[in-house]
Amino acid sequence: MKRTLRKRERLQHGTDFRRAREEGRKLTGRLMLLNVLRAENLACRRLGVVTSRKFGGAVARNRARRIVREAWRLIQEQLVDPCDVVVVVRRGMAGCSTQDVQDELLRLLKAAGALKEV
Repeated sequence: MKRTLRKRERLQHGTDFRRAREEGRKLTGRLMLLNVLRAENLACRRLGVVTSRKFGGAVARNRARRIVREAWRLIQEQLVDPCDVVVVVRRGMAGCSTQDVQDELLRLLKAAGALKEV
């Protein structure tokens, strides 16, 4: 099943990105930097992906964004509501599979306390 993130599930404004990066919990991984902001005034889980031009050309940046969004889609139900997550892609992600990114994302979200207790 192919499903894109709905508009309300995406971070769209610079102020949202900035707030998550300044007020949220910052975690560093091999493939990405993660900023997690848990706030009660949010309606749902939202994702924002940042890829710098240092990462590579447009094709490489777009592929990295697609991989992060797919990993997010696969683990989304395990996350607590509500939270904003900003993923900053690092150069190490070039050539990684979706499973590698999903594992790293799960590890960082668990460290941030953003996963539901099982």
